[in-house]
Amino acid sequence: MEATKQPASRQPLILSVEDVVKRLPLLRRIVRDIVDCYQQLRKARERVEELTVISKKFCSSEIEETINNLRREVIECERALEVYEKEVRDLGAIVKDRNRGLTYFYSERAGRKVFLIWELREPDLLSWHELDETFSDRLPVEFPSRASATKLENSEREMPERG
Repeated sequence: MEATKQPASRQPLILSVEDVVKRLPLLRRIVRDIVDCYQQLRKARERVEELTVISKKFCSSEIEETINNLRREVIECERALEVYEKEVRDLGAIVKDRNRGLTYFYSERAGRKVFLIWELREPDLLSWHELDETFSDRLPVEFPSRASATKLENSEREMPERG
């Protein structure tokens, strides 16, 4: 699991459930891009490894050219992921798993700091766990009457397009 770490100099935003719900439509689009880009990156890295092994047995300018193109693709994907993850951090979130689209937000619950958790595969589910707990310890968020999972879909129309 690859994770993005919060820069040490930056204090994390403490967001309410309502704040997170408002951010989810835009976050969904960015995290979809992260997951897609990460898959492309993994495939390109795998191909580089495969072709590097092949190139040791067979000398071929075509293989070398393909390897170089794939290496450039890897660099482009890494740069794109940095940009996407900065967009996520600007929304007050942390990408914990690029493959699954697992995203954490700092929040408070009963006066304690907790993580609110959202995952691309479960777009209408928001859960939480204590800072010292793990993903397997998460519990579903009980939405206040004005911020329901249905409202997640409705608020998507209110969010500006990502540029």
